[in-house]
Amino acid sequence: MLNTFRKFSFAFFLVLTFLISWLPWLSGGQGIFVFGPSIAGVITIALVSGKVGLRDLLKSALKWKVKWKWWLIALFLPALLTIIALGINVFTGASVPPFTFIKTEWYLLPVFFLITIIGGPLGEEFGWRGFMLPNLQQKMKPWLASLFIGLVWGLWHLPQFFNPEAVHFELGLARLPLYVLAEMGLATLMTFVYNQTKGSLLLGGIIYHNADNFWGTVLLTSATMSGALGGESAGVDLQFWTISVIVTTFAALILCLVTKGSLGKKES
Repeated sequence: MLNTFRKFSFAFFLVLTFLISWLPWLSGGQGIFVFGPSIAGVITIALVSGKVGLRDLLKSALKWKVKWKWWLIALFLPALLTIIALGINVFTGASVPPFTFIKTEWYLLPVFFLITIIGGPLGEEFGWRGFMLPNLQQKMKPWLASLFIGLVWGLWHLPQFFNPEAVHFELGLARLPLYVLAEMGLATLMTFVYNQTKGSLLLGGIIYHNADNFWGTVLLTSATMSGALGGESAGVDLQFWTISVIVTTFAALILCLVTKGSLGKKES
């Protein structure tokens, strides 16, 4: 029985993730249950690997003793890519963002970073990079595993494209394919950090994921901490967003070429 479950554990994880996440939306609620992927990941790991698997998952999530440069990369590479996209956007004639958060509430930036971890990465990363990534990398090349995770990750957000309170609604359903492409690029970059830190879910998952959300908010919108936490929309610059997707995708492609698809994973 256990062997049969292990054989289909990946399918079980996907079904459980979408059920937990989408049921509130399908039943008339708003948004998605953001903790669906992490809950599904923990349950699947517990059923497949028991206490040993859960111990390894927790160890990965708390693995902070890595070379300091990987902390810098996880925290600031998303900012660098955002600034590059911003430069291209301004060069094409767009106006410079107001940097409202940085100008008015700079002292709250660390607090905001810590708070946003709860509402985003903690709800997802025990599934995407806690369960999916290590399992997929045992069966396929890291670059391919990253694309598959990005595909699932992007499509998982589908209900948000129908939620007027979500930023995805402002993008519009027609941009869902581009959004999925963005998640594929992001997943590729995160796989590289995960592998280079020898499986740190903390750096390659939680911190990088949160940094990507964080810098997009504080650098590109007119959001304040109270407004962002209250769900207030700061508006989406569709031209800039498209450029940022292209920049992230290009960075991921270059990384795949440089590492020959291994994304930092050592051959066993």
